[in-house]
Amino acid sequence: MSWLEAVVYVPLAFFSNTALPMAFDPVLIHFAAHHSTAAAYVFAVVASACAGLAAATDIKLLDWFHRRGSGEWPRWLPHWRGRTFYLWTFLFALLPLPFAVVRLALLRHPPEMVRYCLAVSLGRLPRYLATVFLWPVLGLPSGTTGILLGAVVFVAALKLLIPDSHKRQDNPGFHWLSESRRRSELRER
Repeated sequence: MSWLEAVVYVPLAFFSNTALPMAFDPVLIHFAAHHSTAAAYVFAVVASACAGLAAATDIKLLDWFHRRGSGEWPRWLPHWRGRTFYLWTFLFALLPLPFAVVRLALLRHPPEMVRYCLAVSLGRLPRYLATVFLWPVLGLPSGTTGILLGAVVFVAALKLLIPDSHKRQDNPGFHWLSESRRRSELRER
């Protein structure tokens, strides 16, 4: 791994393991596909360490939200206590399950930082090692990794840059829709 690759890979490995809407597996596949098998496994280990550091960032960020909140979190948030929390964290990190569930559980029960980071890192490591091991077995063309990575970055950028304004009725971009509704309501009266 060159210095330039490390400067690009490590931030991608870190930020895609936070709450940002970007999947990490295509990043790992892209970088691992262009290196030897041994280097690919190093990429997986570095990614696992970055996932642990990103978990620490999640705790700090959610703690900040928790301190500014009302202190009464909705009952629908997961509530895992003690070792169960770390077991669920490990399983959600290992399996292709939505890790946002664990982040929501953080809101109700802030965990011990070191244990949480270890659970995330150790849960991600086998998953990343399996990804590095299984990707070459698929035998896809070499350009596939670049296309996959580009698509993931593009979708993540769209999610960050384009607001969910279509969900709001008072959005000026959809004023014609609310105007049309207003006219039909006036006609009905």
